[in-house]
Amino acid sequence: MKRFYVALVFIFVGHVSIAQQNNTRAIFQKLQYCKIPGVKDSVLCGTCPVIENRETNKGRIINLNIIVVPALHPDSLLAPIFDIEGGPGISDTKNVFFYAAGANPYRQYHDVVLIDVRGTGKSNSLYCPSLQDKKTLSEQLEEMYPAAAVKECYEELSKHADLTQYTTTNVVKDYEDVRKWLGYDTIELFSLSYGTRVAQVYMKLFPLSIEGCVLWSPVTTYARMPLYHAQYAQDVLNKLFEDCMNDPACHEAFPDLQNEFEVLMKRGIEQPFKSSYKDSAGNVQPITISWDAVQTKLRTLLYTPAGLSKIPYIIHQAYLGNFSPFLLLYRGFDVNRILSEGFYLCVTCSEDVPFINDNEIDSATKGTFMGTYRVDVQKRACANWVRGDVPKDFFDTIHTDVPVLIFSGGMDPVTPPAMAREIATHLSNSTLVFIEPMGHTFDGLSHPECFDRIAASFLNNPTHAITDTGCVKEMLPPAYKVK
Repeated sequence: MKRFYVALVFIFVGHVSIAQQNNTRAIFQKLQYCKIPGVKDSVLCGTCPVIENRETNKGRIINLNIIVVPALHPDSLLAPIFDIEGGPGISDTKNVFFYAAGANPYRQYHDVVLIDVRGTGKSNSLYCPSLQDKKTLSEQLEEMYPAAAVKECYEELSKHADLTQYTTTNVVKDYEDVRKWLGYDTIELFSLSYGTRVAQVYMKLFPLSIEGCVLWSPVTTYARMPLYHAQYAQDVLNKLFEDCMNDPACHEAFPDLQNEFEVLMKRGIEQPFKSSYKDSAGNVQPITISWDAVQTKLRTLLYTPAGLSKIPYIIHQAYLGNFSPFLLLYRGFDVNRILSEGFYLCVTCSEDVPFINDNEIDSATKGTFMGTYRVDVQKRACANWVRGDVPKDFFDTIHTDVPVLIFSGGMDPVTPPAMAREIATHLSNSTLVFIEPMGHTFDGLSHPECFDRIAASFLNNPTHAITDTGCVKEMLPPAYKVK
């Protein structure tokens, strides 16, 4: 998900042709100004029709929901930025709250195009109430993909969608259709997480449409998610233990953190934890917490520096028998509300899970706090899901000379630096910016404006070498929570 702060930066503006300026104004013929609650500036809204089944070119039409944040300086208009969200399955138009701010660096000289890709947001959403509408705390602590809920989700979504058609390749072709429909000659891509897979396939299929691309925490097309989730998460957790030991405040508060975690894990694997919480009426209710619920939530905290800083305190309190800090994590913002779980299953059950060999699961997860749980539940879910077609060359290494800027974090528990470096070796015109304390995203790091300064500078002139990255040294993690 995109960040919700705005950076004030000085931006270098490159050259743009008169033809590009004229063509981009064609968007005013396709879209209409609209007012979005909570957004001060007016933006452009509309829908672009695409065919659901691109092979037969017949049947259901999907009206892709689109918001365009117009450039503030159209007299110096550069190629538009097409934002591509992660997930898979997160709605992209929610990012209007970030991009529409007047001081946002990206919209100064670029239109910013936000698209709910097929199966997300308002584009024939594959949201699954049976899997996602978990209102009680007990429901939120349940298994990730209960068989009955997956079956119900599949049956309900199949009434309004051909679930074989919600794949990365079709998403890329949708983006290209939108580019043409809006009248843009060329575009730039700004992608995050799963969105980087989309961006890489886009550069492979339509390289002449793209002037530049940002890959933030990139994932390969052949990652076989979630096979290595457990090992990557364990690697980051081990770094956390070491960092806590070397941090005076953290070490003083939790001098035996790693051992406490191992004891806690052993207890949880042997039998579920018993705890209690206060419900909305203020009544104390008993609650059972499985180890799988604990490890799943801890893994999500590893995604950001802000979340990571809370982990030692939560582990220590749980070790002492106090699960209140852990249970408080289930209050407030819920990512499930902006994620279409059905789209996630469509993508991973077509492009990832089928290519996981059973004989490699144990070795890939051995010695990790997650074990085989994530792979097991996702394989069971995919056994009750349909599988879309994947092009024969989909998993081939992607080579392109499109200018690419890659951001990678040293504490990323899902797309580690090794993956970013591997991707970079095949992109002849790429620059890799490494941010040591960043997780999958940088929420919680100081001086986040540094990220935007570098990214905006690149997007304003992608053929110009990025050399000024020294500010990443100022992006520091928050202090550990110790009480």
